Amino acid sequence: MEENYVRQILEAYEGEVAGAAYFDALRRCYPERARFLEECAALERATAERLLPLVHKYGLTPATDALLARVGGRDARAETGREWTAFLRESADAYAGYVAGFLALEAMAPAEDRAVLGHLTAHEVELIRRMRAESGLPGTGGRAPGV
Repeated sequence: MEENYVRQILEAYEGEVAGAAYFDALRRCYPERARFLEECAALERATAERLLPLVHKYGLTPATDALLARVGGRDARAETGREWTAFLRESADAYAGYVAGFLALEAMAPAEDRAVLGHLTAHEVELIRRMRAESGLPGTGGRAPGV
């Protein structure tokens, strides 16, 4: 398999593990939004679990959960003090770049990997939808398929 493809799978997996830690740590920054952030963390964890078979299939060695938790925590601490709605809107806009990258990853994937990678893309669309809904932005109806 192409080196770029498997590297992107590893990066996606590590990003989901760090992302779960990020949303968990954000609960300390925004304790009044704990439920919403717990749901985001759960979505990230579920996606990491779905990617794990591809990590094993390609013999990849991810960074340790402890290291990825530190990365997520560090990134969350950088958000301390930001206004909630602005944080959500900027995050939703930034996460659109992940959707584009995940769609490109799906396009290069062998047929047997596409269902898992389709979930990766769908979860990001769902995360953006939830953030937009939480912030009051329009275009927040419905759930992403497969999430």
